[in-house]
Order: sequence, then C-alpha cells, then structure tokens
Amino acid sequence: MRAYSIMSSILDVLRREMPSLTRTERMIALELMRSYPSAGLETVAEFARRAGTSSPSILRFVAKLKFRSYADFQSQLRAEVSQVLQSPLSRSSAMRGKESVAEDSFGAAAVGNISRAVELLDAVDMDAVVSLVADERRPLFLIGGRFSKANALWTYQLLRDIRGNIRLVEEEPANYAHSLLAINRTSVLIAFDYRRYQEDIVAYAAAARQRRATLIAVTDEWLSPIAAQAAHVFTTPVAAPSLFDSTIGSLVQMEALIARTAEALGQKAATRIAAVEVERERFSGDVPAKAKPAKRKI
Repeated sequence: MRAYSIMSSILDVLRREMPSLTRTERMIALELMRSYPSAGLETVAEFARRAGTSSPSILRFVAKLKFRSYADFQSQLRAEVSQVLQSPLSRSSAMRGKESVAEDSFGAAAVGNISRAVELLDAVDMDAVVSLVADERRPLFLIGGRFSKANALWTYQLLRDIRGNIRLVEEEPANYAHSLLAINRTSVLIAFDYRRYQEDIVAYAAAARQRRATLIAVTDEWLSPIAAQAAHVFTTPVAAPSLFDSTIGSLVQMEALIARTAEALGQKAATRIAAVEVERERFSGDVPAKAKPAKRKI
C-alpha cells in the first residue's frame, strides 16, 4: 500500500487500495468510509467495535497506512477536517504578510489538480454513469450550491444540447419542493458540492434519494455528505494558492463525461444539436429598425 501523501486524503488512499486489502482490513476501511472521519477520531476500542474487529487489527491497519501511531493517524484526520472548514476569510488571514502568488505557481497547482482529477476518474464506473446520463427516458436533474452552481450550470448547458428531458434546479431552497415533486425512481440527480458543504444541497440530495432517484455526486477529495448516498462519486482536488478553491479539475471531469455521453448518443446527439441550431437561428441577428412613418402632406 502506498503511503498517504499531501496530494490525497486518507479516504482517497482507501478507495484506491481497496482491492488489495485483506478481509479484515476491508471491514475497517468500509466502516471508516461510511463514517468519515468520525469513526477514526474515536478510541481504538470504539473504532474496533464499530468495525466488528479487534483493537490490534485497527493498529495494524493504521500501521499499514504508514502512520507511526494511532495518534498520528488521528492528527491527519483532524488536519483534513480543518482543510474542509477553510473559508476565504481564514485563508486571507493565513496569506497576510506572505509574498504574492506568482502566476507560475498558481498555474502549476491548477495543472496538478487537473492531472489528479483525471487520475481519479479511474475510480468512477464511467460506463455506468454514461448509461444513466445518456438515457433520455430518465429525467436528468442538476443542482449546485452558492459556488458549485457555476459547474452545475456549465454541465447542464452542454448536456442540454445533446439530450432532452433535463432540468437545472435553480430555485431558492424555499422553493425546492416544486422540482422535487417531479423526481421519481427513474430520475437521475447530479449534485455538485465542494468543501464548506451546503446543508440545503445535502438535504435536496437526501430528499431525491427518498424519492428513489439515482444520485451522482460531484465533490472534492474530502467528500461532501452527499457522497454517502450516491451511486457514483466524482472527486477532485480543489486546493490552490488562492483565497478561493479551484474547481477546474471538476470541470475537466464533467467535460470527459459529456464527451463520453455524446459518443454514446451518437447520431441522436448530432440530430439534436442540428435541431437546436435551426431553432436558435430564429433568435439570432439584429432586429430590423422600424421604418419612419412618412410625413403627411397638409
């Protein structure tokens, strides 16, 4: 098993290494993933009880993750919690007095995030996701929060050109009920939620699952709570030398999904795009100026 690195969370390491774990290690990993990170922040004995194993097994598992002790393991989990709770204001305080961020360092971080996001696509059953998204018999809904809505909108705008029966949930939370009434067991919801996760997005995803919709979560490596209810999860690194997170890796993942969906739809996608362009012509071009009325002779 590879050691934990700053580029990946403990959760990411577990997902990547799951196939190589022993039966006991898998039991521990699954319990940690189900209740992340709270299970790992409990005592060794309590964590072992929850995982249905022994305290020595927990300690061997932690050692296999390359931590020197259970205390080190918990310190890393707490550090991840702190990362999740970061806000632009807290970053502003941390950056005060530091040298300005050079363009090349930000560019390097962005390129690294994109590369990592592409690697993380290996953890997604893309064939299954494409099958869901390309099926126009399934109503497709997309929703995002205060910042993640931008990615939801971008994904929606591209997908609506190649398939119908699609809706972007744009209402204020107080009006979510109207779109939820249209969700049923055939529906698919793509929910976007990055760190400092929004309770209304988590609640909407939970309500959609109660209505038996299939949930696809798009989140960061620390995982929004929506991931626990999702059939499929896209994760991406978002950390950048900036007051704000960078979700460019997530956009690359969604563009990969859109490309695969267009390929799966084939001629149907091309036919829809052509039809959209024909209708778009109705609304393009300049509005002709009204002719001035002729002067009446007296």
